[in-house]
Amino acid sequence: MHMKSLMACLLAGMLSVSAAAQNVKWTIGWTNANGSSYVETIKTVPARIEAATKGRLKIELYDTLVAGAEQPAAVRDGRLDGSFAVSPWLSAEAPLVNFGHLPGLLTDVAVYQKMLDPLLREETAKVWATKYKAVQLATGVFEDQCIISKVPLHTVADFAGKKIRVHNTEAAALMSKLGAVPTPVPFGEITPALQRGIVDIVMTSVGTANGFGFPTVAKHLSIWRVGTVVPWSFVVNQGVWDKLPADLKPVVESEFRKIENEHFARHAAFSKDSIDRLAKAGMTVYVAPPEEQAKMFAPGNVNAVFENWYSLNEKAGTDGRALVKKINELKGKV
Repeated sequence: MHMKSLMACLLAGMLSVSAAAQNVKWTIGWTNANGSSYVETIKTVPARIEAATKGRLKIELYDTLVAGAEQPAAVRDGRLDGSFAVSPWLSAEAPLVNFGHLPGLLTDVAVYQKMLDPLLREETAKVWATKYKAVQLATGVFEDQCIISKVPLHTVADFAGKKIRVHNTEAAALMSKLGAVPTPVPFGEITPALQRGIVDIVMTSVGTANGFGFPTVAKHLSIWRVGTVVPWSFVVNQGVWDKLPADLKPVVESEFRKIENEHFARHAAFSKDSIDRLAKAGMTVYVAPPEEQAKMFAPGNVNAVFENWYSLNEKAGTDGRALVKKINELKGKV
């Protein structure tokens, strides 16, 4: 072969290998909360990121590779490249991220979003970095939370004696103060559990209420604004992020911020549409009036919940009291 031709072939081969080395694949965990805005947002991510990076970063989603609650640890250990991690999974090890579950602290998602960049994004990012060796690239919330039951729940007194499936520690503590009995049920079994009477009440999001077919087993949907802000975060193992080509990092960060902003912009409409669908399916929708909500969030009910959360944070090495103080100070400004 002519020397010039040989050199051209070698150069082409080297360029091909170099190009291949710049292509990256991430294995990402998530949980299939069917019907939720969380899932609807996640479904768009692989195509969005592949298009934004011109095919150089591919994201593969797995909901069964690692169980949901184990995904944060799997990211830390490198068994997963990343996860669309749901905040209740971190209740024991990193309770600080569950500030949105504290009764009465944040009851409006629009206010929560406005507080992200002055305060809350950095607070959760620090937890992911220190506890899980992970980089937080986006955050979001589930749609409005609701309470599903076979009988009406029109007053705080109606909760007494009822077995309730909740999705976070703080809601469980509040329900206990009301005389209800928190009852653990695996996520995928909540609909049959309500149907069979294993639980009397289920707390979930209005999207998953549709996705899991609750109108077929119960006819009452109540909005009490308990655990209104249920966040999730898209996080990637720090080592995995460090290996991403430098020119791709700002592209990926920018696209994830666009995805996040669009997710929040759809929140109100998604929640309303989900509630409308539940009503059309035969459910009676009840929104607790201010006087009953005031009873729900009375100091005698919520103080113990906050104190328990502060204690969990102290054990985890984080300052829950300081964060709550900052949130209350910032609420008046946004």
